[in-house]
Amino acid sequence: MAKKNSKGAQQEEVSDALPLLEFRFDDPLFQMASHPELPIITMGFSNGYVYCYEYDAKSLAKLIETNHIAKKQDKTDEQTTFWKVVNVPEAIDDDDHLKLLWKTRRHKGSVRCMGIDHTGKFLFTIGTDNILKKADIMTGKVVKKSHIVHPQTKAEPKFAKMCLSSTHPLLLLGDESGNVFTVDSNSFELVNLISKIHGGDQINDIFHFDKRSAYKFISAGQTTLAYWDARVDNSNDVNETDELKKKVMLSDDQEDEVLCGAFVDPEVGDTIVCGMGEGILTIWKPEKNDLEDQLSRIKVSKDESIDCIIPTLQDDNCIWCGCSNGKLYKVDVKKSKIIEVRNHSSEDEVQFIDLDCEYRVISGGMDKVKIWNLTNEDDEEESIGDISDDDKSDPEEFSQDSGSDTDESSDMEDSDNSDGEEELVGLSKEELLAELDKDLVSEEEKEDEEQNGKKRAAKDDRKQTKKKKQQKTGLNNSHGIMKFEGL
Repeated sequence: MAKKNSKGAQQEEVSDALPLLEFRFDDPLFQMASHPELPIITMGFSNGYVYCYEYDAKSLAKLIETNHIAKKQDKTDEQTTFWKVVNVPEAIDDDDHLKLLWKTRRHKGSVRCMGIDHTGKFLFTIGTDNILKKADIMTGKVVKKSHIVHPQTKAEPKFAKMCLSSTHPLLLLGDESGNVFTVDSNSFELVNLISKIHGGDQINDIFHFDKRSAYKFISAGQTTLAYWDARVDNSNDVNETDELKKKVMLSDDQEDEVLCGAFVDPEVGDTIVCGMGEGILTIWKPEKNDLEDQLSRIKVSKDESIDCIIPTLQDDNCIWCGCSNGKLYKVDVKKSKIIEVRNHSSEDEVQFIDLDCEYRVISGGMDKVKIWNLTNEDDEEESIGDISDDDKSDPEEFSQDSGSDTDESSDMEDSDNSDGEEELVGLSKEELLAELDKDLVSEEEKEDEEQNGKKRAAKDDRKQTKKKKQQKTGLNNSHGIMKFEGL
């Protein structure tokens, strides 16, 4: 077992960050998923219904600012919230902030698992009816469905977790008996089955280890972390313990239930953080010991389980985790420090967590979902009301607009006239030519200075690179002898 890290901070002061939007419902929420490229959120409920909403983040942010101003002027009730609250399934008509794209009763019984593929085109759901369905995200129309059963026993598994590959058409379903079903997300054919990974206990989480292989995945269940290949079929020799260990690599017993996990930086894939049943975050380094055991731990909330986790994806070594005490924690894994605490609910657990298309954190529980507003620390460019729409154009309008040549040329003219050059008015022909000559000379000098600066920068970069390589290999410039540590 790893040693305890005494640097785990206990910051319980809740930040002043506000939600952008809040959904409240009577039927318990069982699943939620956010679109990777659009401000769209889908939610699945215990009654089998699925709702899909599209929201306008900018107008919602302006609503918060307007309510703040009204509050300062004592024009709002003390009980009024600053953000928009929607009671599902309340009808939404003529709303500039929110639009219900579609709703449907997708499954008989509850919605057990839900996920959106990396293209953002399709929503996958499976319910207690064991019908896997693939639907168009914008219309909700089902384009593919299949009844998933155990290939040998023909029994209907109780699924608990879904994971979609970000590189291949693979959909993985983990059930309450520790089995993982690998399904082709295009044809819905059962590609593979890995049986009883965590001693027959429920699959709590599955996430992709694509930096090592497109077919490598990591699962959490019971008191272990498992690392396996989705192409391995161990369904015929589950009783052969030694053979199973070769195919599914299990960590040491953590003596605490592993509930969730994620890479701090999925693109790098060097550090994994897992949420534990006793309020601890455990740190794992695959390259250090091939996930045999955790390396360190961070205290978050004593005796409160950490039920969900997701990286911030901001290159800040931070993750968001949801806790059974109803709070949302932002933790710097590198510093082993809690950076921020947000209050999702005083009565409900944070069971679901996600990021929207602009990296806003989304927290969900049985009775509500909150899409949190960006703070200055999240994104300084998203601050409200600093620059009016008349003073500053929206860059997204230019990048997303198919546009005409006239619009592009006007944009270029505006940028050309903003370089600080003064128009020469009232000069004679000779004076005008002299001024133009001066400009040409200054431009040539400026170009020469830029070229010299680039050369100097490139030379400095080469020196720094050479120095780093020498330090990495242990080369000592003073005597040219290779330095070997630990001999």
